[in-house]
Amino acid sequence: MDNPVIILHGWSDNSRSFAAISKFIKQLPNKKTVHLHLGDWLSMHDDVTYSDLGTAMQRAWHEMGLPTDDRSVDLVVHSTGSLVARQWLTQFYSASHNPVKRFVMMAPANFGSHLAHKGRSFFGRAVKGWGQPGFQTGTQILKGLELASPYSQQLAFNDLFSEDSWYGAGKILATVMIGNSGYSGISAIANEDGSDGTVRISGANLNCSRITVALDEQQSVLPGSLQFSRSKGDIALAILDNENHSTLVFKDKGPKNSLTQTILAKALRVEDTDYQPLADSFNWQQQINALDPAVVSKSPQRSQIVCQLTDHLANNVQDYFVEFYRTGKKDQKFEQELYQQLLCGVHAYSDNGAYRTLYFNLASLSELRQRYQLNQLYISFNAEPHYKPPRQPVGYTSVAASATAGIKLPPEQIDWLFTPHQTVLLQVIMQRSVDAAVFKLRR
Repeated sequence: MDNPVIILHGWSDNSRSFAAISKFIKQLPNKKTVHLHLGDWLSMHDDVTYSDLGTAMQRAWHEMGLPTDDRSVDLVVHSTGSLVARQWLTQFYSASHNPVKRFVMMAPANFGSHLAHKGRSFFGRAVKGWGQPGFQTGTQILKGLELASPYSQQLAFNDLFSEDSWYGAGKILATVMIGNSGYSGISAIANEDGSDGTVRISGANLNCSRITVALDEQQSVLPGSLQFSRSKGDIALAILDNENHSTLVFKDKGPKNSLTQTILAKALRVEDTDYQPLADSFNWQQQINALDPAVVSKSPQRSQIVCQLTDHLANNVQDYFVEFYRTGKKDQKFEQELYQQLLCGVHAYSDNGAYRTLYFNLASLSELRQRYQLNQLYISFNAEPHYKPPRQPVGYTSVAASATAGIKLPPEQIDWLFTPHQTVLLQVIMQRSVDAAVFKLRR
């Protein structure tokens, strides 16, 4: 008998909204019997956290008598459901021993949504909140769903950068499905290039990278501190042309793309052999690429960096500007075009400005690299308070306009940092300067 399939929904959804997709899964060929258990979790209550949901999910799992043997179930999730499922897995299980064999993430908000901070204010209260106790909008859930949230970053550290790989042959066979089109009508106000209207492609994709670095007082890289790493495991990414956040999961007269059904059906039948290495990828990813070879390149070329800036005294640096430049000489035209064309937007996490997401238009970067023959790029930080004793006896030293410092990227590392449809987690430790006049002992 095939594995039972469990479906989890996203923020403010309930299991009834997934009737169409559950019907499709039940009718899949080569499936003997699919025991479809629809999970309803209270995502709109203000005090409910992700760890609460993980605990409740584990309790419900046992109460329903669902299998707990290794790789004994398949899991289909939508939107915020991906965060809940990954929380549950990392909270109660290990990479080598957990119940999930196939994990299909449909439009998952793995690195948040550009709508979450709006959901906590007017949008969530007026549109999503009615009918819930106290008109609540799930404050704790939305905080984790906000761009640059510490929660989504830590969750990535737990399952993507942990010592043991969670995903790939012999482990969880994961597939991420995400549309490349936004909403129509009045809902189009939520649209953003490179997203499905709610979730960015780069924010759904679990194939990501991490950079850690420590800087001295002059923002020179401390020896041995600059580290680059890729997320562990093999996770398939399928970008579906013409699908948005709703049509992908068979809502709003969806799916719009016949490949959505094809890939979902196959993702629920993949085996370890489909995750065997092939060329610079793996078998299942190559199969997906062959179904629509042009979709990756014709989807808006976007990427994002989630930056966390702290100092060596463990303070959060909450007021800063990320500087990109190629030389210490006057280079005003290039720098103006770089910021106007490459950088699409910046979002500082509302509860802690040390965390922020920078969103990039990589089509513009390609043009700039060709036009200016860009062979290096510096990244440094202009942080407040500026260290200027004695008037300002503590703070951070910025890089002089005529100097270069910070992270220096050669061409191959520029490619590495700005990979289409991916997220980079950048963790930077600055040196906080403290003038001797701050504390003196007198005899």
